[in-house]
Amino acid sequence: MQATDRVSEYFSGRASDYQARSTRFPWAWIRSRELTAVASLLCDIAGLEVLELGAGAGFYTRELTRRGARQVWAVDISSAMLAALPAGCITPVLGDAATIRLDRRFSVLLSTGMLEFVEDPAAVLANAAHHAEAGARFVILAPQASIPGQLYRRFHRSHGIDIRLFDRNWFATFAARSGWQVRAIAPVAPFSLVVRLQRV
Repeated sequence: MQATDRVSEYFSGRASDYQARSTRFPWAWIRSRELTAVASLLCDIAGLEVLELGAGAGFYTRELTRRGARQVWAVDISSAMLAALPAGCITPVLGDAATIRLDRRFSVLLSTGMLEFVEDPAAVLANAAHHAEAGARFVILAPQASIPGQLYRRFHRSHGIDIRLFDRNWFATFAARSGWQVRAIAPVAPFSLVVRLQRV
């Protein structure tokens, strides 16, 4: 089985209660810390259309609509995850974040907890750039290369999935190659990085 298929199968099997698990310890504590950092770098999105890559069951999709996004284009590789999204100003899009093509550009893009699972994270940055207006901001939440990050990696290895970990150098290198500038990086305990890129 290809890595992409394995990831899709894993998350599809957990889609029905994935959102509910996000509200329980320890994930609720982790998500709360990450959300604060993501919101800080995301800035004001009221009235804007947002492209969300790796929407999952909609934890951040709900936050985007709560913060006033006019429309959220929610991309995910799992149809079961998309089925768990809430109703409202949300357009579910089944597809791979590295290859999906939408006939529009966005001023705000978001990816939370997805980049570590894809086969080619650099391709995701490049495809995001294809969908970004000049000056657009792209906020990414990803696990960092650290001891707690390694523990998070072991957790997923126990389910047969090998994830990637990231550091500042990775983003500095691959963002520049795909038309982005790193504008801010914020570490979030216990194991995450929140990064804001800007389209050049």
